[in-house]
Amino acid sequence: MKFLTLKEIKKLIETGQINIKKSLGQHFLIDKNSRDKLLSFAELSKKDIVIEIGPGLGSLTEIIVDNVREYYGFEIDENFCRILETNFSDYKNFHLIKKDFLQSDRNFWNSFKGKVKVIGNTPYYLSSPIVFHILKFHKKIKLALLTVQKEVGEKFVGKPNSKTYGPISVLLYIYTDTKICYNLRKNVFYPRPKVESLVVKIVPLKKPRIKLDDEKRFYDFLPIIFSHRRKILTNVVKKVFNIDKEIIEEKLKIIDISPQKRVEQLTPEQIYELFKIIKYLKDLK
Repeated sequence: MKFLTLKEIKKLIETGQINIKKSLGQHFLIDKNSRDKLLSFAELSKKDIVIEIGPGLGSLTEIIVDNVREYYGFEIDENFCRILETNFSDYKNFHLIKKDFLQSDRNFWNSFKGKVKVIGNTPYYLSSPIVFHILKFHKKIKLALLTVQKEVGEKFVGKPNSKTYGPISVLLYIYTDTKICYNLRKNVFYPRPKVESLVVKIVPLKKPRIKLDDEKRFYDFLPIIFSHRRKILTNVVKKVFNIDKEIIEEKLKIIDISPQKRVEQLTPEQIYELFKIIKYLKDLK
């Protein structure tokens, strides 16, 4: 299959073969050089099993399927599925899964003996849920290469004391090495998006940087604590968790955290220490 040009994509729209749904964040990569540069970061080989999120018209698929052992594409748009099946059904390693990637479950991920690579030009409104889903199965993933909205990608690599630092920054720090590969111009997509885009590479670590004793509670704790990101720690703990300031001050001093610090100033390690203190004090009650 050859790479579809803008003219060819417009013809598919005019003839009614596809219908672009902007509400679903459907934007097609129309620049071949950008496509090739993007996929270079995946370091594809014939040993790889690759999962593609939302292959659409197959601009990435045509390169991936030619260069890997097995390909699995998650696509929910019926028109796109029809085009993908027409263009790639001759490939024995091509497997199209007609459902939402976010519905992939433990049985699916455990069906692979080794680790897989995940690639996707993600719908921007789903980028964060997709990354949270990937984190659930990080032990089965070799790398994830995702195109996301610039502001969202910057949150993935956010650091303490920055506006982009938040729950997803903490979790990606704990479980992965995540970096921004490069920015994508708006004009390499059709329809042209209103926001800037960038490519993010997420590589799960062999061992997390922080060993979490209670993952679920910590996951639930992060959005709560970050919703008060600019508040003084003791005030937040008093207001949200109903723990006396004197008690939390004493505990914070033991682990060398200033009670006057704000949530957004804490490192991931310090946030986890705070979580353990609050969990301990709440469990005593």
